[in-house]
Amino acid sequence: MASVKRWVLVGLAGCAALALAYLPPRGATARDGSFFRAQVPWGTPARHRAQALADEWRSADASLRLLRARRELQGVLRETKAGTSLVVVSESADVAIATPPIVDSAFHVAWRQLDLGETKVRVAVIIHLAVTGPVRDRPTIEGGIAAYLAPDSTDRTTCIAVLPAGIYWTRVFRGATVSRRLPFDALVQTLKTGLGPCAFYARYGAPGKSVRGWLVARGWDLAMTLDVGARRPYRNSLIEMAEPRYPWYWEAVYSLPPTAVACLASRVDGCRAAVLAGANDDPAIPVPDIVRIDRRWGRVPRLLEGQRFLGDVARAVGRDRFLSFWTSALPVDTALAATLKRPVGEWTAEWQRDFVRPIRLGPTPPLGAVTIALGIATLALALVALSATRRQVQ
Repeated sequence: MASVKRWVLVGLAGCAALALAYLPPRGATARDGSFFRAQVPWGTPARHRAQALADEWRSADASLRLLRARRELQGVLRETKAGTSLVVVSESADVAIATPPIVDSAFHVAWRQLDLGETKVRVAVIIHLAVTGPVRDRPTIEGGIAAYLAPDSTDRTTCIAVLPAGIYWTRVFRGATVSRRLPFDALVQTLKTGLGPCAFYARYGAPGKSVRGWLVARGWDLAMTLDVGARRPYRNSLIEMAEPRYPWYWEAVYSLPPTAVACLASRVDGCRAAVLAGANDDPAIPVPDIVRIDRRWGRVPRLLEGQRFLGDVARAVGRDRFLSFWTSALPVDTALAATLKRPVGEWTAEWQRDFVRPIRLGPTPPLGAVTIALGIATLALALVALSATRRQVQ
């Protein structure tokens, strides 16, 4: 019996050690700091108000710039020769300047790679070069946020895009040496992405009312790029680059909306909800139809790699089937399921697995805790069996 008591004390000591290792001391509070170092520090309330006012000014300025460009470009588009569906102009500090030759050449290469050719909806692109000196009288134009004016009743055949070049590309366009090799291929890829919704208008025309209302409600986040080429392993987020063993991986995962997290776990209902958010029976389409798209790295998407969702749908089903969805008068979920010939959630879950491994959701104990607990349980069973055997012998 003394031996059994000794083993019981050893078991209780092991349980106490396990509790000390995994339970916080009384009164301890959760740490406020974040492992995810890419997060932007919070500013003061006054700073937040200033940033909000600056964002409102940028939005209004982008809208005025697009409406002014539509009026000014009408003469330019009339003077262009027949068969020209792409017009590229440049400006800096609200002054029109000559378009750098590398920009014009790269845009036409991107146009050919997207297989657009001559289209019913023409695309006018305004490249806004960054101002090198300090700007005192207005907020600076942020790079990575593009603005688009879709065709409407005022002009049904023109889509206009305003693309801020940013400091890096402005230096490249002005002849500065930023690397040993001119990044022409990277520029072409950037401009292909920059065409955004205008590429879909050029290739497929105006969408049906239900599809257009759905995309407008979502800010065109599922149709930010039209890439009809072969799929390549893009890595546009921390989730795709990091590994689950790192804590910042899970912080990036749980910064996504709940439906996007569910889709990462290959849950069909979550994928369907993530894609069809914003679809309704009576969509509201603003006039003028202006959308600003944030392409900056680190933004939180509604769906991982969602910016290329409709581009991949078009590549998977072919032009004719996608065009039937694009112009359909049916509700979005019905039209998309008919085009995919599968439920939307199932197709999206499979598409999502091409970018990242499915994650496991729900409570999962640490491996070390499981090992220790199984060891203690095994030891307790052995002690009980040994005690029972000795009693039978006696």
